[in-house]
Amino acid sequence: MRFGIRERFVALLAVLCALTLAVAAVGLFSPLDRLLRDAARETLAQSVHSELGDFTALPSEAVHPGDRRLLAAMRPLRRTGADVAVLDGSGRVLATTDPGREEPFVAAHDAVRTGKERRLVVGGSQPEAEIAVPVHIDGVPAIVAARRPIEDVEAVTRLLRRAFALAAVAGLLGAVLMGVLIAGRAVGRIRRLRDTAERVAQVGPVAEFQPEGGRDEIGDLSRTFAVMQTRLREQEQARRAFVATASHELRTPVASLQVMLDLLIADLDAEPAAIADARQQARSADEQAGRLSQLAGELLDLSRIDAGLPFRREPVALGEVLRSVVAEQQVRLGGEGRSVGIADGEDRWALADPGNVARILRILIDNALRHTAAPGGVWTQLTTDGDRTGIAVQDEGPGIAAEDRERIFERFVRGVEAQPGGFGLGLAIGRELARRMGGDLVLEDTAAGARFILWLPRATAP
Repeated sequence: MRFGIRERFVALLAVLCALTLAVAAVGLFSPLDRLLRDAARETLAQSVHSELGDFTALPSEAVHPGDRRLLAAMRPLRRTGADVAVLDGSGRVLATTDPGREEPFVAAHDAVRTGKERRLVVGGSQPEAEIAVPVHIDGVPAIVAARRPIEDVEAVTRLLRRAFALAAVAGLLGAVLMGVLIAGRAVGRIRRLRDTAERVAQVGPVAEFQPEGGRDEIGDLSRTFAVMQTRLREQEQARRAFVATASHELRTPVASLQVMLDLLIADLDAEPAAIADARQQARSADEQAGRLSQLAGELLDLSRIDAGLPFRREPVALGEVLRSVVAEQQVRLGGEGRSVGIADGEDRWALADPGNVARILRILIDNALRHTAAPGGVWTQLTTDGDRTGIAVQDEGPGIAAEDRERIFERFVRGVEAQPGGFGLGLAIGRELARRMGGDLVLEDTAAGARFILWLPRATAP
């Protein structure tokens, strides 16, 4: 048999309630019974002490068995409902109000033995309060003893036990009922979350879900689930857009490459072979293959970023990385009439992944060179701002339109003034890599061209 959350919650609540009531009963009735017995004993003691004068005023001749004066002195105590007896110093009974009863006075024998007043509660199912007080009747030692049933105490205790039992049953039933209601409502809310999760599993994050407005943990879980569903929906939309755009971007160079290769084959098969055209087609095919290689590399970088692979974090000499990347670009540029320069300045250290820093710099310099016509140049500079340090890359191009300042950092988005050849992935990759390293990639205002700065957490030189 399967027990759900509701059944377990109700069972646990019932057990806790029963244990609480049991502890309360033990803590209440045992002290109460003892308190009532002590009160009955003290009441009897007060009654005896108030009537001792009737005994101490008797002459010594009255201290012998069956003396009427002793019996007369017992009457006031007898009217309180107590059995009274007078014993001599040796414990012999001189007079008693209940001669037919054989049970001895326990307190009286203790008083004879110790010579001190004794107060007791004796008996199990029918308890009695007893008191024995040593007195001197005209110089003769004697013991005045009295005992009285404490039935009223037992009656009060039984009444309280019965009332407590009724209250306990009512409280237990009420607790179970409230537990059923509360647990049922909570389980219903959890089931709604489960049903929504099943719909999401079946139809995807497009499944409709209305989060609850409660301020408890289930309400928090509901709102968290709604946020998760929204993010899943956004990620699914981004994935579909990514696949569609990537497919479109791949289709263009692949189709161009296929056409150029067909033309190349046709030129080589011609009689005589069109060598000049074949060379041109081969160069164009090589350019398209380079574009495909670039796109494949950028898509691989995006997949690594989305996979959340960990980056290295170590002190990096930014000047050394910058000089290495600039040297690569100078070799590639050759005699094109364009150059990449480094402004003089002190070296800077940052906490980052050196490979990813170089990757971002290549993206920024490639973009800057693409927008800088010959003769012209791209300038780089190390900079610092508080607890962060960075590298600025500035070109001499037309700059970035105001409406494109943030859009150019989105995937597959290119600015209005963008030059052909790119896929709109470089800056998106650069910013995501920078943020994964705890920094950022931003576009700064400048009078001419575009100025990008890669900011990274500042580090101390080792």
